[in-house]
Amino acid sequence: MRMGNIWAPLARAIAATGTDRHVDCLIDLIGADIEHDLVTVTRYSATQTPEFVKHRRFSDEMVRRERRLGIMPLKRLADDEAKRGQYIAGFLAQSEICDEVGIMLADGGDWCLGIFLDRSTSTFKDSEIARLDERLPVFEALHALDITARGAEFSRTSAPTVPGASPRQEPTIPVSLWPELSLRERELVQLILAGHPTANIADRLGITVGTVKNHRRRIYEKLDITTERELFLQFFQHR
Repeated sequence: MRMGNIWAPLARAIAATGTDRHVDCLIDLIGADIEHDLVTVTRYSATQTPEFVKHRRFSDEMVRRERRLGIMPLKRLADDEAKRGQYIAGFLAQSEICDEVGIMLADGGDWCLGIFLDRSTSTFKDSEIARLDERLPVFEALHALDITARGAEFSRTSAPTVPGASPRQEPTIPVSLWPELSLRERELVQLILAGHPTANIADRLGITVGTVKNHRRRIYEKLDITTERELFLQFFQHR
């Protein structure tokens, strides 16, 4: 799509603020002239479990990502090459995804909304990432306008806003889910599902951060998964 054709989806996105069409129109605007194959939308909180909002042409293989605002290409995802390489070799290979870029928007309280565009056969060009970076203030303004338009009738701030605060309601793992896990492993998984970071889990269980990571690795092996994304997906699908 040429630059001149961006105005139609922009007009629809403006008109949709405060309505149930907002997210769909925002997706249309973001991907208007950025070629992509798949879309997933997820809400993240520093203190609560992620909320899967919607997807387009996707196989339900959704991932829980870090809560960062802005434009997040896959190349910026991990802090080091080893972690990024593991992510690509694991989940992305299984999902037939070649590259991914995420648009992370403040969503009230400690929540953010992640809109992720995925490609199956080619990577996103630097020029396309730069285009999204340039338009980010527009996406942020539209989403902020939607939050304001909905006001008290549509609260997104159910989570406590103090970083590191305990979730108000921790998820309970059904007895029938993951019977192969030990009681200790189920306890750790429940804390992961509740949104606790690794250091917080270590403090709660009275173990080291390294031990938590070792537990995670064994849990992933038992469940035949490679990422925390798949752990959350299994939990939400079962529920």
